[in-house]
Amino acid sequence: VGEGGHAIARIVVSSAQDCPAIRIDGAMYPMSLRQPLPQGLRPACEFAIPLGAKKATVYGQALALPRGNPSRVIAIGDTGCRIKGDELQACNDPQQWPFAQVASQAAQERPDLIIHVGDYLYRETPCPADKQAMCGGTPAGDNWDAWNADFFTPAAKLLAAAPWAFSRGNHEDCERSWRGWFYYLDPRPWNGSCERFSPPYLVTRGTFELVMLDSASVSANSLNKEQAALYAAQLASLHPVHAWLADHHPFWGMRTDAAGGKPASVSPTLAEAWERASPKGIDLILSGHVHLFELFSYDHGRPTQLVAGDGGTNLAMALEGSMRGSAMRGVSVLAGESQRQFGYSLLTRHGKTWDLTLKNRVRDVLVNCTIPSGRASCQTPASP
Repeated sequence: VGEGGHAIARIVVSSAQDCPAIRIDGAMYPMSLRQPLPQGLRPACEFAIPLGAKKATVYGQALALPRGNPSRVIAIGDTGCRIKGDELQACNDPQQWPFAQVASQAAQERPDLIIHVGDYLYRETPCPADKQAMCGGTPAGDNWDAWNADFFTPAAKLLAAAPWAFSRGNHEDCERSWRGWFYYLDPRPWNGSCERFSPPYLVTRGTFELVMLDSASVSANSLNKEQAALYAAQLASLHPVHAWLADHHPFWGMRTDAAGGKPASVSPTLAEAWERASPKGIDLILSGHVHLFELFSYDHGRPTQLVAGDGGTNLAMALEGSMRGSAMRGVSVLAGESQRQFGYSLLTRHGKTWDLTLKNRVRDVLVNCTIPSGRASCQTPASP
């Protein structure tokens, strides 16, 4: 789904001559080749589905079309298998890289919308010769084979389950896998070049609003005043009423400081941008980047921050103890929850309130939370 909630159907084909027709409400339309085609990628064909369309099929496969006022939303992120230098994940072991299982379980939740909070391709360098048992035979780089192995094949069941809203992660910035990002996943037209700071856009479906913010190139570990001004302007350019905001980097997330072992805040540039813009109408922020599940509520009117970075990439060090009362940039944590397991977050609407259920790779419930427009509250079920 793109700006305004418009849906775009895309299909990856073997050659540029293979673009099929799409059937929409009984009528056939030719799909168009997305151009220019980057070297190393397979061609994609696309068609903008009219608002109000009731049914669409490609090659006889029904497409799940956007619904007004979605009430079941999956949040997932940081899903690829890490291969970069000495940082290796056992891509050939589904216990060590369970994204396919996580995606398959999430598909069974009958979602109306899937929000991916970024970082799709982690296979950046070839598998070392002495690590073939872990990752032998895996492709690497910003090419079709790596995108297919890291995302399209393991996500297949979830891709078929509902429309997607795609966030761009730092793994898709202009120094990494930007070609696959812009060609396959970005909903807008493209010209073959990389844009460091794509403009934000607003997805609307009925009364449901979703702000999509591109934080791929943000200075995540130190404050960049120039970027803070840029993001403040972007935040001020949109005027939602009761929206979620999806991006890759948390505005007020926590990570474990590897040196001291203590929780440390992330993304000071985005936090500064928020303080400058003081945006209204945003109730929940959905992010990734930290490879954990986190849910934090803050004082001073800050929206609740969800971190859904637990989709498949090697998990980060756990946050030990309660974060309640922790302070960052003048705000305090009123309530918080963190979990270190692979899984996904299911958000279910109940009137004006959303319930969040964190589930692991076998759909065990790890956390239940209620997210009104203010402070979230969570409960952890007792172990069986």
